[in-house]
Order: sequence, then structure tokens, then C-alpha cells
Amino acid sequence: MEMRQLRIFCAVAEEGSFTAAADKVHTVQSNVTMRVKELEAELSQQLFIRQKSGVVLTSAGQTFLGYARRILQLTEESRNALMDTATPAGHLRLGSMETTAAIRLPQVLTKYRAKHPQVKLSLLTGTTVELIKAIESYRLDGAFVGGFHENTGLSQEEAFEEELVLVSSCEFDSLAALIRVMPQQTVLVFRTGCFYRSTLEHWFHQGGLVPNQVMELGTLDGILSCVAAGIGVTLLPKTVVESYVSRQTIRYHRLPPEIANVKTVFIRRSDTLITPALTAFISLARDQFIRVNEDTKIVLERVAPAKHAATNAPKLNVH
Repeated sequence: MEMRQLRIFCAVAEEGSFTAAADKVHTVQSNVTMRVKELEAELSQQLFIRQKSGVVLTSAGQTFLGYARRILQLTEESRNALMDTATPAGHLRLGSMETTAAIRLPQVLTKYRAKHPQVKLSLLTGTTVELIKAIESYRLDGAFVGGFHENTGLSQEEAFEEELVLVSSCEFDSLAALIRVMPQQTVLVFRTGCFYRSTLEHWFHQGGLVPNQVMELGTLDGILSCVAAGIGVTLLPKTVVESYVSRQTIRYHRLPPEIANVKTVFIRRSDTLITPALTAFISLARDQFIRVNEDTKIVLERVAPAKHAATNAPKLNVH
């Protein structure tokens, strides 16, 4: 069993086709097919079911995939352990919720690339559930997700706190006015597994609110554009809404703190080696987010009490 066979097998499993896997590992399809057949012969197991539209893993393939990823991860860890730990290098695979990637990470990633040009960075965006699964399956080295999770396999560290707000078109001038017509509203959300979506659904359930319908969209820009057009409402971090280029076309409504205040958490597998590249990233991210939090605190302290009170929406109980 060779490392190249395992890499090709994992690529086929992740891409769902021999052709796409060949592109991913920079080889020809015939080589991918041959390597998979060699692996199946050595294991005496069929790993994939061949279909016209691609391939899917058999039950044996699903079992083997976890081991293959772990073997590749350990190989990378052993290589990094023998390298000069003073110089971050190699690959660093990060994950993030789309909102965090859009607002919080650009400065961090820009500084990191300038400081550590030898590291090959990649960033995958997805829902919290998707990112946790990617960490568990060794496809990511670390990720920013919503909230802490009861998972002993994860190392979890708070990165920063967000204030979530309900976002609507300018038609609604208050949270109370929006709540009154919620049964006629469309709620715009990311796909199932999104932390903000589950938070909003929980709040609706607690308050007995039932929106007219739920519409899933794939991008942050799509959601905000639809809100601005009056198609529906959504729940997002206030920092995201404030940075939206056309924010004059939307309005946000502040929520009770038990709903609004949520933590963004950086997670990684607790049983893997922290590489020099990951150590450097965590250190830089900590410094960046601490500065941002301190600047936010200073700004709030400078706001006049009367003005600050006027910007706070009432803490409504929607029961």
C-alpha cells in the first residue's frame, strides 16, 4: 500500500469521480483507475460503486476512508515534526463560516501570508455542521464555527463574540413592527447546519413565531440583496450588516442579549499535532481579535449614554 494510492483514493471519494480526482492530484484518469483497482485487489474489497454519473463509496470504502485520511494525516505530522519548527511551512487548511470569512478573516490572512510566505493557505467556507465534519475527517486543520459543542474530539477556543441582529428592508422601523407581521414574512437563510439559522429557528420556536416560508440561499451577498429588495428577513452578525455596501437599503433590529450574543469558536482535532504553520496562525489570529475587541470597547465607552440608549432596541419578549 503506497501513499500515492491513498491520496488518489481519498481524492476519488471526495470528488465523486475518477476524472475530477485525476485533475485534483495532477495525473491522468487511467492512472487513477489503475491505482484504485490495485488498492481494491490488495484489500480484497470493492471500495467504489461505479455509476454513469460518477462513483460512490461502498460500506467497505466508507470504513477505509477514515483510516486512509488518518494515515495521510500522520504522515504529514511526522514530516512536520522533523522540520525546522522555527519556520512555518507546508499546507495550512482552514475553514470558516461565510460571515467570518467575509468580515473577520481578510486582515488576518493578509498579515499571515505576508509574514509566512512559505505556507500554502487554503480556506473552505461552509456551515458549522459541515466544518465540524471536515475537522473530524482530517480534511481541515482548524476552523471557525458558531458556538461551543459537546465533542470530546475537538479542541475549542473562543475567538470573539458577535451580536446577532434581525435584518429587514427599510420598510420596518422597529423590531415590534416586524414581529407583528412575521407570519407573512419569508426568512432567508443558509442551508441546514448553519449556526445562525439554528439560532433563529430556536428563537422563533420559543416565541411561537411561524414565518410564511423559509428560503435557502447559497451566498451572503444573495441573502443581503434579497433582504434589501424586500423579499424577506434574516439573522446575521451586526458587523456583517454594518459593512454591507448598500446598508442604506436595509435596517437591522437588535435582539434580547440571550439570543443576540453568540461566540465564534476556533476548533481543531485534539488528537493531532499542532504544526508550526497552525501555531503561527493561532497566535496571529489571537492578537488580531484581541485588538478588534479592545477597539470596539473603546468606541462604545466614548458613545454618550443618551445616544447609546437611543440606539438600543427594546428587549421584547415575543411569547
